[in-house]
Formats: sequence, C-alpha cells, structure tokens
Amino acid sequence: MRMPAIVIGVILLVIGGLIAGGVFKFQSTEKVADIGPIEISKTDTKTPPINLGWILLGAGAVAVVVGVASKK
Repeated sequence: MRMPAIVIGVILLVIGGLIAGGVFKFQSTEKVADIGPIEISKTDTKTPPINLGWILLGAGAVAVVVGVASKK
C-alpha cells in the first residue's frame, strides 16, 4: 500500500501543478456553417479550471503523506 500511494500522489501533484500553473490547454474545433463548397469553422483554446489543479495538488499531497506514513 505504501508504494502505490506515493506514486499516485506524485502523479497527482505533477498534474495538479501543471493545471494550476495554466500549462494544460486544449483546442476544440466547431463547424459554424457549411454552405456548399464553403465551410466555416471556429477553433477555441480552452484550459481546465484552476480550482481543479488546486484540488489535485491537495489530493496528491494527502496521498504522499499517507504513503510515507504507512508502515508497510
């Protein structure tokens, strides 16, 4: 139980830090109009909510502490 908790905690810390820092971004493409041979599309760049990053950071910290504090 010790090693998986530490590994999961570190992964959550890294992902949470990247989200809280605004590094993760993704694009979504939406077709706006399709008139014969002309197609108009719109691309938006979005980021996950920063609160999600803070929650993942907290959960990762708890998982690491539990993993380090466990006896086996």
